Amino acid sequence: GSLPPVFGSYRPDLFEPERAQALLSVLVRGLAPHVDLWLAETQSSLAEAEAAALAVQGSGKPLWLSFTLRDELDAAPVLRSGEAVADAAQLAQRLGAEALLFNCSRPEVMGAALEEARAAAPGLRLGVYANAFDDSQDEDGGANEVISTIRADLDPPRYCGWAKGWAAQGATIIGGCCGVGTEHIHHLADHLAEGRRDG
Repeated sequence: GSLPPVFGSYRPDLFEPERAQALLSVLVRGLAPHVDLWLAETQSSLAEAEAAALAVQGSGKPLWLSFTLRDELDAAPVLRSGEAVADAAQLAQRLGAEALLFNCSRPEVMGAALEEARAAAPGLRLGVYANAFDDSQDEDGGANEVISTIRADLDPPRYCGWAKGWAAQGATIIGGCCGVGTEHIHHLADHLAEGRRDG
């Protein structure tokens, strides 16, 4: 069951803690009978993730937390709020999340985030599903407020190259976000499975 950032993707500045539970509870009530786990995804801040965890508390179903990162290529990986990846990993452990993922950010920033998360929270299951947006979208507004072009350099084999790197860095859950299509997922399934059989 997907739990999105209810006040807008990439907009930690719009988060309203006093309203979050009322909005999330509608989603949880509607989805609870039909899902195996909760995926709080595209979370831009620790507060968003904590609200999602609170909303599913007592549901008896596992929680996965997925954070979106700033797309700055020449800086340490941080959440869109500016908070540290290490803090997100430690929060995921404290909340009892079964997995910590990074999504809806450029492939180039994912590897460093995996390394930082693994160091901060050893033993936590990790995953990645990057986007294929051609332009980065950090403090300039929310996701999908404008039409983003899709990168020409992220065809299925190239995306799979990134994914193999993430797997080598400890990611065991790998997929795709915006702009990554079914052809990419089929390619991942075929080629990452080969690595599991061979290794």
